[in-house]
Amino acid sequence: MKLEKNHRRTIRKLGIGYLIGYFQYRQTRWIQNWFSQSEEENILQIRLNGYLKQIGNMISLIKFKYLSFVFVYFICFVSITNSLQAETDSKYTGPIARSEKRILDGKLEYEKTGNFPLEWKLYFKAKQGDFVVFYDLNGDEIHFRYRRNKFDLDGELFVKDLFIGNPYLVKGEWIGYYFYAVDERGKRSSLPTPKKLPGEKKEIIERQTIPIFQLKEYTEIRTDDLFY
Repeated sequence: MKLEKNHRRTIRKLGIGYLIGYFQYRQTRWIQNWFSQSEEENILQIRLNGYLKQIGNMISLIKFKYLSFVFVYFICFVSITNSLQAETDSKYTGPIARSEKRILDGKLEYEKTGNFPLEWKLYFKAKQGDFVVFYDLNGDEIHFRYRRNKFDLDGELFVKDLFIGNPYLVKGEWIGYYFYAVDERGKRSSLPTPKKLPGEKKEIIERQTIPIFQLKEYTEIRTDDLFY
């Protein structure tokens, strides 16, 4: 009887020991799995952080390149604008003063007094057939006849010292004008009609009308001339 009780106690101890061992085993496995899982998550997290950092670097690089492009474009735009402004200003700050009379002023003078100015400070533009073309600060033109025809060698010799863009004091005799007629529909002709004096006052004073002179003499205007 006593032996049977001891046997039962032994079995109970073995069973309890087995359960304790089993639970310890399961606990160990759970801890191992937890650390293993945490390690994998850490690795994934590290990789994810690496990818995010690379993406951030790429975005920063794109932003830098974009800002660099915008900056370079802005610098180029400012440089071109300043260059164009300087080029434009040079037309108005050269040897011919802003206050110098212009072709429109000459037309107004003719309208009031009947006299058209015969002396002008103008820039040389080009040769056109038997004429040399000059323009004022507004861009309006006067055509000066310098030769009788293409065989007039003396006329060619007379204007040999003219250079495009240079300012000149030009004198001549007013002999006519180019008039751009307007048809019945109100459309202005693209080809001018040459007319001799006396002509019609209302045609002469129109903005599009180009005076025609016989060239008498011209003198280049130099910067030094402005101080005397």
